Amino acid sequence: MSLQVVSKSTIAERRQANKAELAEWFGVSVATVDAWLRRGAPYVQKGGPGKGWVLDLRDVAQWYYGKSAQDTEEDPDKLDPKSRLDWYRGTRERTRHLQEVGDLIPASEYERALSGALKTVAVTLESLPDVLERDAGIEGAAVERAQAVIDRVREGLHRQLAGDA
Repeated sequence: MSLQVVSKSTIAERRQANKAELAEWFGVSVATVDAWLRRGAPYVQKGGPGKGWVLDLRDVAQWYYGKSAQDTEEDPDKLDPKSRLDWYRGTRERTRHLQEVGDLIPASEYERALSGALKTVAVTLESLPDVLERDAGIEGAAVERAQAVIDRVREGLHRQLAGDA
């Protein structure tokens, strides 16, 4: 058994492909490869009259998977129109699915639930001095001090919720 020495240039040559081969490798159309090139995909040789494009499969894969994972999540407006439409459709379907399984609720429903909870807290804090006086037997100055403390706490909560704190 003999070992064959393979140089870096030989490996790089084996990874080279034209646009059609690259499209087949990634399972996309040649038009998609053209869009990738317009968006900055790396190439070994630019195509033109009488010469074809030469692309390095590994370099394009690193560009695509590294770049598309970041750009797609951050700014779909950087995508070509077809990819952008697909991104928005996918996002809409994902949102619908999350709502259907109960992992996502509409903002209006959340606001309604939060408003109800905060109203309950406010009513409870308002009635607390009366409860202390009636059920705990606290009288006079102690109830007034409790009322002052409760008022300060309510004002602090209000400031925090309003974003003033």
